Amino acid sequence: MSAVAHIDEYKTGHFNSDEFRGDMSWNGWEANNLLRNEGAGADGIPRFSDTALAHGAIRAGDARGIAVADFDNDGDLDVVVNHNPGDNDLVERRKAAFLRNRIGERRSWLAVELRGTRSNRDAVGARVTLETAGERQLRQRTAGSSYASQQSQRIYFGLGEHSRVERLTVHWPSGQVDEFTDLEARRLARITEGEGIEILSLEGAADSGEQDATVEAP
Repeated sequence: MSAVAHIDEYKTGHFNSDEFRGDMSWNGWEANNLLRNEGAGADGIPRFSDTALAHGAIRAGDARGIAVADFDNDGDLDVVVNHNPGDNDLVERRKAAFLRNRIGERRSWLAVELRGTRSNRDAVGARVTLETAGERQLRQRTAGSSYASQQSQRIYFGLGEHSRVERLTVHWPSGQVDEFTDLEARRLARITEGEGIEILSLEGAADSGEQDATVEAP
């Protein structure tokens, strides 16, 4: 409906009344999308499919922001969806939805935490490249994203069935480059700029069998 086409009625405030809106907000309520990366097609263009319905991401709420993090510390990224209740103060409309990811229990991954020394402490702007089995993935540390939400500072790489990482390279904002090779998958790599890497277990993840270790930067 266009307010311009009903301008006289709009000026009366009718469209802002509880009688007109009922118990829902006046905007929003679009269906949520959860896109799965299907990889590049024959033309090299990435393909995505919407799996929101299959994974329970479509809910009866006015979704307004998401926070992505490994909330259960099991090696994969979970999602919390915040909702806008409008001005009707219904408790059910205020509840956030927790979408738990269980893929980390079945597939390999590598989690990375960065600590800057010459660069900023949070390593914002750092680029992390992972190479294994002829494939390369790139992540960049950002200060944040999403609306009214904050993402985890930890970086995650999905490794499918691969059990090791051939090479992990960090390009820091200062210009420092740290490179590490032959890393065990299903671990947390905690890297300090110019000082080295700690290989740690995640509390909620299935153990890979190897002990935690510390390696100094070359």
